[in-house]
Amino acid sequence: MHIHILQLCVIQAAASFIHLEPRNVSVLRGREVRFNCSTNAPWDVMNWRLGEDTILVVSVEHGTLARSESISTVNHSMSSLTVWELILSNSSFSQTVQEIRCELLPTNLKSSSALFVQEKGSVRILEGDLSVQRGVFVTFHCQAIGWYPEPSVLWMVNGTSVDRSDYNTSSIQETNNLFNSTSELQLKADTSTTVECWASVSAPLSRQNSSVKLTVESSSENKASFYSSWADNLSCERRSVADETSGKVNLGYNTEDITSSGHSDLGNRADSTIYISSSPQVPDIVIFSSQNQDLYSNSAKKTVRQVTTV
Repeated sequence: MHIHILQLCVIQAAASFIHLEPRNVSVLRGREVRFNCSTNAPWDVMNWRLGEDTILVVSVEHGTLARSESISTVNHSMSSLTVWELILSNSSFSQTVQEIRCELLPTNLKSSSALFVQEKGSVRILEGDLSVQRGVFVTFHCQAIGWYPEPSVLWMVNGTSVDRSDYNTSSIQETNNLFNSTSELQLKADTSTTVECWASVSAPLSRQNSSVKLTVESSSENKASFYSSWADNLSCERRSVADETSGKVNLGYNTEDITSSGHSDLGNRADSTIYISSSPQVPDIVIFSSQNQDLYSNSAKKTVRQVTTV
């Protein structure tokens, strides 16, 4: 009889459970985190502990008896199952993983989870936007400052992740126990692109990034820029001459005086002054006659004009 009662107690004890979920949580400092403690066992008091500190006390008869300022609760219990939710609204940073524990009295059933509060820092590419010639090798430096634990740093070029073997990253832990990381990426300038540096820890919403634009100029672009500058300078010189002589700039003027045929192109020199002078009249056709030794002109006399261009 006594053996049967003992077996029944063991079966009942085995059937009782307590669960605290989630089991492992990483969260950024100041962020909200939630835990659910559920049990089918009878209890009078439910204690919540963070490390060695009691942060919440719940009574079956009276509900919440005591709690920290940053703690709130929600009762999700049903007839056959007790479920209490703890909401930690402002998680405090700690360099170690903290234990959060749900305990039942008087049965002394307990369940625990690991809480890892992390720190999100800043990230910045030092070089800023760059403009370089095609084929040049460019080095970018990225700084991730004030992270805990040591951040993971990665580079992206035009939306594609760069292989970790193609860049170097080093980290140091400061006296405040936060990590500062520096990463260096060397890139050949083939095409214009966007370069990004990302840093993160395991906690959700921790990813930070910095991006710059790399503009690649080809040789033809440089030549076009040179000719454009040359044309601007020539236009300025023409205006200067016009100002000094109280004249006007002839935008149709062509500096080339010789055409492809080798003759002067008067049509392109509309800004020139033309002077016309007359010369002595000469016979157009001369006829010799045996009967008359005189010279006769058989046609109208022709006026020859000389053109002098200044």
